[in-house]
Amino acid sequence: MTFIPDSVIDRVTDVIINTRDLCGNEGVAALEFCREEGLGKEDSFKVVRIAKFRANARWNGFQKAAGVNPRHTW
Repeated sequence: MTFIPDSVIDRVTDVIINTRDLCGNEGVAALEFCREEGLGKEDSFKVVRIAKFRANARWNGFQKAAGVNPRHTW
């Protein structure tokens, strides 16, 4: 495995958030972004797993800021 900078993970997190906001397939979009960045298959899956965790945390923050009842957030 190679070193993956935080900036790549942050950009993949942004891709996931933007795709989720537009009701797209976030997993495919994130993997496609990783492929365009030149990451291998194993590294891409690792980055997407980390980025999805971060995206979920940010998404929950957006939901709370919008006043969504906490029992309806994941």
